[in-house]
Amino acid sequence: MEKQQQLLTAAYHLFKTKGFKATSIAEIAAAAQVAVGTFYNFYDSKAAIFLQIYTAENERVKASIIAAVDLDADPLPLVRQVVHEIMVQSQDNLILQEWFDNPKLNALIAQTAPSAVETSLVYTTFVRLLDRWQARGLLAPGMTQARGLSLFNALVVVDFHQSEITTTDYAQVLDDLITGMLAVILK
Repeated sequence: MEKQQQLLTAAYHLFKTKGFKATSIAEIAAAAQVAVGTFYNFYDSKAAIFLQIYTAENERVKASIIAAVDLDADPLPLVRQVVHEIMVQSQDNLILQEWFDNPKLNALIAQTAPSAVETSLVYTTFVRLLDRWQARGLLAPGMTQARGLSLFNALVVVDFHQSEITTTDYAQVLDDLITGMLAVILK
């Protein structure tokens, strides 16, 4: 496990400073002070270690954002703030930027992530928000947690396929979708 941790630490640093494409397996192994063959004892490819690092980095950033917001704030500004912060923090993070810049990695993340959606921080936060909104009497008549979560899941699917949306202002499209989604969920 020590060698695997060395590989993860080295890969994290290299991906964070150079990005995915500019980092090689040989560089990761050298920075971890292990042989290239040792890399393959733990990972099948550079994409495999990147996916593990991306997932952890994504959750770390989301956790810091969620910890910094007031979950009892008015829903629309709250959801907009969370999404805005995710985008801002992604812009300067070469690991998270791969979601936007690398269609192949985006597809790999999208294929892998649905199995982990229910345990993701954003998903569980949305469940908490729906519960809070329901307790505060903010949900629209007939709105159930299952329906609200379905809308959230649709937003996640749209985000997974953002490279297929032909627009020069994805942030505005996402904001419009959030506004529309909350208009249906809330009174």
